[in-house]
Amino acid sequence: MSTYSPSTATQPPTIPLDASAAPAASSWRVNCLNCGSRLSGPFCSECGQRAVPPHPKLHELFGEAVAEFSGWDGKFAETLKLLVRRPGQLTLEFLSGRRARFISPLRLYLTSSVVFFLLATAVPIAKTTFIGVRPPPISVQKDNGPKQDPVDITPEERAEMLRQLDSSPRYLRPLIRQALKDPKQLEANILEAMPKALFALLPVFALILSLFYRGRRFADHLYFAIHLHAFVFVALILNDLVKFTRVLTLSVVCGLVVFLWLPVYAHLALRRVYGGSQLSTLAKELGISILYAFASIPAIVLLVVWVAARS
Repeated sequence: MSTYSPSTATQPPTIPLDASAAPAASSWRVNCLNCGSRLSGPFCSECGQRAVPPHPKLHELFGEAVAEFSGWDGKFAETLKLLVRRPGQLTLEFLSGRRARFISPLRLYLTSSVVFFLLATAVPIAKTTFIGVRPPPISVQKDNGPKQDPVDITPEERAEMLRQLDSSPRYLRPLIRQALKDPKQLEANILEAMPKALFALLPVFALILSLFYRGRRFADHLYFAIHLHAFVFVALILNDLVKFTRVLTLSVVCGLVVFLWLPVYAHLALRRVYGGSQLSTLAKELGISILYAFASIPAIVLLVVWVAARS
């Protein structure tokens, strides 16, 4: 007759460390190598460890790295596909509780915004013709001196403009001063601070939505706001990627498509998530756009002035 021992009943099975006692090649598919629990899927239900072989091959390591970096087990691609192809459906999936196949809204928003602002710092300036051939640089002659790019100003001209700052509004002086001294650094500082400002405006957009679509929880509006703004960043990313071709025709066409598609996408997403007729949705879109402009434009202007004052 065996004697019950609490100490042995609660101890997890011991995983052998000796190479000669290593688990069978297929045992990792049946039992978790971390806690020994029986597996019922790709992850252990007890400790959460992924079911992977103890000695993975090189292609398995590479596949896991790709999944961790870009796919979250394929969730990122699935999320992006639904976000782009069916406006508003991703929000409905989350509101219905079907979330396991997708990455979280915040992760989607942060990823798309970070990628966009990184691209914005590297996108080439459009100096191409409509057939993709760069034109020769245009220069001007000043006082029989060396040729100079017309967009540049001499140090003397810059100093004179700085002396005339006293006649400009006080709150704009730091911005003008920094723009004259180091415009590239000012642009970099603004791009660095802009994601924080846009992220802070998400609850504002959700609040405006709640004014037009009552009877919903604030979290519902916030989900919609995050997904809509994430799509805007995705569209702008595609627009910036096209600019790297340095073909002006392609860049102009892509920019026009993005410009026209964004309001259409927002309209389709609003109707899918909130319902309503075409006319009522258009009227609400107009009101939402006006209120959001009144809230966001002063906030962005204040951000630019604040960044310039700190530079």
